[in-house]
Amino acid sequence: MEVQTVVELFTGLILLITGLLTLAFRNRQSSFIGFRIGYTYNSERAWRKANTFAGVFSIAYSLFLLLLALLGVSLGVFIVITMGFVLAEVLLDTWIARREYELEELSREAPEKPPGERIEANVKPYLLIQLAFLGLYLLIVALSWSALPEQMAVHFSASGRPNGFMSRAWGAVGVPVMVWAMFFGLTLLGKDPGFFARMRRFSPTDWRAWAEFNTLMSLGLMAMSFIVVLYNLGSVSVEWVSYSAWTFLALGFFGIYLLAKAK
Repeated sequence: MEVQTVVELFTGLILLITGLLTLAFRNRQSSFIGFRIGYTYNSERAWRKANTFAGVFSIAYSLFLLLLALLGVSLGVFIVITMGFVLAEVLLDTWIARREYELEELSREAPEKPPGERIEANVKPYLLIQLAFLGLYLLIVALSWSALPEQMAVHFSASGRPNGFMSRAWGAVGVPVMVWAMFFGLTLLGKDPGFFARMRRFSPTDWRAWAEFNTLMSLGLMAMSFIVVLYNLGSVSVEWVSYSAWTFLALGFFGIYLLAKAK
């Protein structure tokens, strides 16, 4: 079995297990399993509705992804479809949770909810920084577009050999922008005070750690994508791709440290 197929099957199975666990905990709030945002923590109704949808939706699209893997769809197309489903799930589930929370607030029989802390966060600086990363990267891609090969190497084995290829449209633009959009969207969602008002102890410091984490991941992604473009232009060796991957992981761990430090 090809490495590409193994990766796709593994991804589909992980998402299937995630969906089954989410559905199993749809009627019981958990600190580890489920769609956990401010609205679902502060409302049992929002938790039940949002996690029921998340579980069913995850199971449905994970089965679809497993079918695509068995049919031998290319890794690039698989990644784009997966990211599209994940983004759709986050956005739709947030909308469902917010709607159910507000409906419960309008009910006379609704119990008093934990107050949490409404955090009015200034999201613009982080969004502008991430947009600047993307703009600079796309400018470099545009300037070097004609020199890029029609089929780009985008995935590499542990020994440094290219083992995954995409068209330059997907490899240089489509996939990087899709993944970047995930971090950008997660930062933007933090603008909603109810998104993070899930704990009485939550503070603006915690929100900044979340925004910093997503901004660091955006920076790491753009840097790694830039190095991959340079490799396909013949400007750097494959070792630079490995260095960029390790840098991306280091930024991710640093962002996790900031989140842990902010509790």
